[in-house]
Amino acid sequence: MAQLESLIPDDTEPGGDGVVLTRLANRLVNRIPMLCTLKTFYDGKETVPTKAVPRNMDVTSSQIYRRFVDICPMNLASTIANAVITSQKPTGFRLVADKTMRSTDADDMWQSSGMNLKSLNMLRDASLYGAAYAAVTDVPNPAYIKRLSPWDTVVSDDKNAAIFYSYNADEGMEYITLYRLTRNDDGTVANVYSRVARRESESRSLPTDSPDYEDAIYEMANNDSQKRPRLEPTFEWTGAASSDGYDFAAKCQCLPVVQLKTPTGRGQFEPHIRTLSAIDQQRFQRFCIQEMQAFKQRWVSGDLPEYYTKQDPAVKAGRARAGDKIDYSTMFELGPAALWLMPKDAKMGESSATDITPIISAANTDIKQLAGASGTPLSILSPDVSGSAEGAKLTTRMLRLKVQDMNARANDAFVLLLKMALTASNADGDAYSERFETMWEPVETPSDLDQAQAASYVKGLLPVKTIMRRFLNMSEMDIAEAMQDLQDTAFATALSRENTLVSSKTSQQSSPALDDALGSSLTLPDETLTAGGL
Repeated sequence: MAQLESLIPDDTEPGGDGVVLTRLANRLVNRIPMLCTLKTFYDGKETVPTKAVPRNMDVTSSQIYRRFVDICPMNLASTIANAVITSQKPTGFRLVADKTMRSTDADDMWQSSGMNLKSLNMLRDASLYGAAYAAVTDVPNPAYIKRLSPWDTVVSDDKNAAIFYSYNADEGMEYITLYRLTRNDDGTVANVYSRVARRESESRSLPTDSPDYEDAIYEMANNDSQKRPRLEPTFEWTGAASSDGYDFAAKCQCLPVVQLKTPTGRGQFEPHIRTLSAIDQQRFQRFCIQEMQAFKQRWVSGDLPEYYTKQDPAVKAGRARAGDKIDYSTMFELGPAALWLMPKDAKMGESSATDITPIISAANTDIKQLAGASGTPLSILSPDVSGSAEGAKLTTRMLRLKVQDMNARANDAFVLLLKMALTASNADGDAYSERFETMWEPVETPSDLDQAQAASYVKGLLPVKTIMRRFLNMSEMDIAEAMQDLQDTAFATALSRENTLVSSKTSQQSSPALDDALGSSLTLPDETLTAGGL
């Protein structure tokens, strides 16, 4: 086994911070080429190998073939990934331990941290790159939770260490922040700390998914000879390790960096890169065949003279002289009203059309196999597919299972982020010991009519909050607001009844019976707080 070269030459102790940082950094660097390929396919910027362009051609033909290389990608990769991404919609959180009044603190923290958008970006990263990352800090501004890029972040398999790479152009410095935790003999977390290494650099050593680096990313993915990135082993620690500001992580028994991974740690279409490339190659071949058929080759055969004679019409018309060599390329010019004067006994021939149906059928078969292998409904990859509603439900089963699996994995990551953020915001609280659950919209979002019908079927059988939560897909904050509206409506109704009763009795003297009637009218009717209140 080759000896590991530490990125920090002064720190080579086995199991030390320098060695741990180096191992994680190497994992990040080795993953970069595949990230470039995944982004390139997702953006539809992949190309067939340039060696597919025929050699020994004139300049015009070569440019035509190179254009086919640019336009042949079908971009099925984004469709496969988006089928999962667009089906994952977190709606909020609920405190599982509270059986009576649901807490909305979790939803407040989620919204104040901007996780409505950050969570969607994390889910996109996980489906596209196979992993997503976020970090929690004890500083509320701009937010407790910060999304990290999978191009810059790696977490160890045992989740005891993580690194984050960054570059400061103004300072001309590269930074790698190491996060580690130490455990007691019983496995509990004893301490969480971080340490920063840096080196001078004129530019980033590692690309990122920023638009400024897209051309370099596409070039690395489409050109095998492109130089791969690397980190120079000239980093140095900026100071000693520090555990300041990580009390919330120690209480939650985890790193401040949280990882969300797919079941295999790969993107949704990463295992199918070769199939996608094969489909693009077939499209390139089909374009080439169609282009050649658009300009059919024609020829003239027979005993053709080489030189003009005095009897030729062109000589008599003064367009040529006897003895001149005949230029057949000008004689058979194309045009809407062109007439060809054929030599005696000359025969015409034309190239026949090539049947591209087998190529199209093969491509359609590949798409069907890709849909089955990736668990993507064929109706999404090939919209012209028709069938029954029951058949469509069966074809979407694999997609539903994938989304449910990703939701379960995302729930663990989101809950951990939320618990750390709540703990950081309230050091004296016990959010780290609470149980939270992420609320999701259904994979197949029902219509308003379907939700209303489902709620009406269970009205009177289930409590109103349960109906709102399970059948109307409302978050805890929405439920709290709706319950307050129900109470306001009940109070307004009772007040209206009282005013009506008082106005009808203004001419009568107050009596014990009237007092009893007024007292009963001020009591909120119980039925407005039950399922009938819907």
